[in-house]
Amino acid sequence: MNINRMVADFGNSLGQFMIDGHYFEMPSSIAEITEKDFQGMFAHTVPAESLMNHLVLKIAIEEGHLYFMAGKKAQADLLGNAHIHSLHDKTQSQTVWVTWLAAIALYHATKEPDMKEDTISIEYFGTLLPVWLVKKGSSFKEKLSVMSERFLSEVSFELVTMGFQRKLHLKIEQAQCKVEGENARHALKFDLEGNPKEDAMRFKDAFVVMDDIGGQSQDLCKLQPDLRGAQSADDFVSSTDQSYLAVLEKLRTDKLMDYFRDVRALEEFVLKHIATRKYLYLDPVKHAEHDLTDVIEPILADFAEVAMQKALQSFHFQQGDLVYYVHIGGVNQALREYMMAFLGGYLGEAVAKKYHLFPEDSRKLNIYACEIVAKNVLKRKVDVIKQKVDV
Repeated sequence: MNINRMVADFGNSLGQFMIDGHYFEMPSSIAEITEKDFQGMFAHTVPAESLMNHLVLKIAIEEGHLYFMAGKKAQADLLGNAHIHSLHDKTQSQTVWVTWLAAIALYHATKEPDMKEDTISIEYFGTLLPVWLVKKGSSFKEKLSVMSERFLSEVSFELVTMGFQRKLHLKIEQAQCKVEGENARHALKFDLEGNPKEDAMRFKDAFVVMDDIGGQSQDLCKLQPDLRGAQSADDFVSSTDQSYLAVLEKLRTDKLMDYFRDVRALEEFVLKHIATRKYLYLDPVKHAEHDLTDVIEPILADFAEVAMQKALQSFHFQQGDLVYYVHIGGVNQALREYMMAFLGGYLGEAVAKKYHLFPEDSRKLNIYACEIVAKNVLKRKVDVIKQKVDV
């Protein structure tokens, strides 16, 4: 199988992937299991429509091989979400590596359900790192290079889900890593086909603060007018003072352990009910309803207030500067109503609505930008080849 381009945003809650324009996502959860556990795992062939929920890989190592559940299969495992409890270094993370392979295996099994062995060549792979992690290096380039080079080795592994067993040999021809948040500017300026967006004209003479809140950190970037990139390291600020997933886990362990067995269950419950802001829990056994609104709402409102204060205070501007704040990432999209409630009270509703923007599909802006960059990189390669042929 030849893949033109693959891009990935390894989030702490969800991994987002686009392979040749096909978008899908899976929980950022993995769990190592023993071979004995694996042998008793599948009683029947997994239906094709359920494959994403039953991803199990066998990965070769020097000492032999390891088995991993990935995505939803690992989501409820006791250690499947261990990476949320400390800052998640994606340049070394086993979670990133296994979910990456799982995404490729899922795509291959979907496109070639009956193939038992294949070599997969990916011409371009693009991914991202958060600001806090990039800043840990001696230079931005150092950490970005470490991340991109991680994916350039040739890998052999197996998908061992019953009914879809296959051996896969993987080779990446080119890998590139960008900075989360800053890179999203491409998706503000262009659509996925590379056409300029009309509403991007508002940014022509304005500074833009990209406020990217994920599961573990809040990363901010100061863009120059006309959505040009940041000028220096000082134009990047990262806050790890409060982690959304850690806040939810503390809420669960302090007050909600009787209702939710893990942080992912609470996170999904919040997402399901956030549109109404009425957090009604229905006991699956007793069928009794419990109103958790008074417990959950203050936590989300407090998180939103702290996050918006950080966004407003991170950079200094001169009198007369035009500044827009663009709030992206999964947490911003989920908590938009709480963010706007605070901003409306703090700045006034007219100012908040005009200068604080929550783009549609804001949680996908980073990966959409990766897709735009990938297409441009590959187009330039084709143009260079054409020029050489013409000469």
